[in-house]
Amino acid sequence: MKPHLLILLAGTLLAGGCTNDSRVVTARHVPPDEIAVFSSTDKKLEKAYEWARKTALSYSYTDIDPVGCWYMASMPIREAFCMRDVSHQATGAQILGLTRHNKNMLSHITGNISDSRDWCSYWEINRYGKPVPADYFNDREFWYNLTSNPDVMQTCLKMYEWTGDKDYIRDNTFTGFYDHTVSDYVERWDLTPDRIMKRSPYMNSPVNFDPDNKFHICRGIPSYNENLTGLSLGVDLVAALYSGYDAYSRISLLQGKNNLYDKARTTAVRYRELLESQWWNAAESRYHSGLMQDGKFVNSEGSLYILWFGASDNAERIRLTIKDISSNEWDIQYSTYFPEIFYNYGYCDEGYDYLTNLPAMSKSEYPEVAFSLISACVCGAMGFEPSFSDKSIGTLCRIKNPDEESGIRNIAIFDGYMSVSHTGNSSTGISNDTSFDLTWKASFLGDYSWIDVGTDHYPTVKSLDINGNTVSSAEIRLSANTSLKACARI
Repeated sequence: MKPHLLILLAGTLLAGGCTNDSRVVTARHVPPDEIAVFSSTDKKLEKAYEWARKTALSYSYTDIDPVGCWYMASMPIREAFCMRDVSHQATGAQILGLTRHNKNMLSHITGNISDSRDWCSYWEINRYGKPVPADYFNDREFWYNLTSNPDVMQTCLKMYEWTGDKDYIRDNTFTGFYDHTVSDYVERWDLTPDRIMKRSPYMNSPVNFDPDNKFHICRGIPSYNENLTGLSLGVDLVAALYSGYDAYSRISLLQGKNNLYDKARTTAVRYRELLESQWWNAAESRYHSGLMQDGKFVNSEGSLYILWFGASDNAERIRLTIKDISSNEWDIQYSTYFPEIFYNYGYCDEGYDYLTNLPAMSKSEYPEVAFSLISACVCGAMGFEPSFSDKSIGTLCRIKNPDEESGIRNIAIFDGYMSVSHTGNSSTGISNDTSFDLTWKASFLGDYSWIDVGTDHYPTVKSLDINGNTVSSAEIRLSANTSLKACARI
């Protein structure tokens, strides 16, 4: 028998059978080198994670620069963070304990939205707290990808769910950004559902518009795809607007603004309907990537964001999109999204391949690679999913080898830490070292009838993921400062 990785949860969670159902944990200070430490009998997976953790932390800076706490989220040479990269890296940063960094950086981004910039912020901010000169000349001439505003909105909600920090849903710096985005921003850039398909590729331009000036033609790129001249709209922007309005609806509900919730939710659904009715290419069984100025659709990058933003609920189209993605070559920027996407949709083998191979890919020194691998391992492979608003935590082992044991110690979450360990597909241990009583949704890949926690037996609720895998789940009370162990049985 392989030795259990019991060190991950202070030596008790995986020991023996399922008889030790709880243990009081003493609140403690966790040194930085003990936060988010991962171990596995799968040494290839462990090595990839450790590389990512070491690399990501090497890109973080605390109170040594005018901008405050920050981490690299752009090309390293720029010593800066851009809106897209921060949105993608924030979860990995939170797992590593960079909570203050995330809030500071997102505060700078949301706090710089401006009417003079047509309700854009600064696309990239450097360590001095200034817009990066390579992307900004003045308020009329700068680089900006329009997908970023709704992307940042859903990221801020995600950080609230990870931290419980009410500033993300109450502070004017954040709420002003949300409110202006769903009103002034979408109006100024013709992004409302009734106008978005007819918009011009170049809007709100300087009076002396020069098609050879990058700050003129790139001031409001309607996509994260920066390579298509004359692009009127990217499918990623449609998907991001769905996600942004969905986030706004949930934030409104948390604020007690039910009228705003209803309106935002209705708008989110309209973007989803637009995606499904006009962007699906039935002849090629894939979504179009972009809409050009002449009204013709093109296929390029972009479809991955439909999955990333959860914009489609059409299972067959999702499967075909994953198949399409899997059959193409991608550069490092797009590849960083794939491990978590594949894991979360039930394509565990594909997720594993990307997760373990990305460190050796060309340009793996980009910070986005390391941070994305952290979240892919914890949220994808380990299936760790927090929700402060529901006071819940979800786990699902997606490491399919029944002989493997993996665990992560001291994930930074809420007002403390949590630790999770899996033995194959049938046993999960969890330690709640926070002050909150939670509901633990313990899930297992496989057709199981019961989940045992000590002497308690929970009947499972079964579902299928997009890939057709059976998932068996039960909801279990997880008190503050306790540990539990759940075992699935047929």
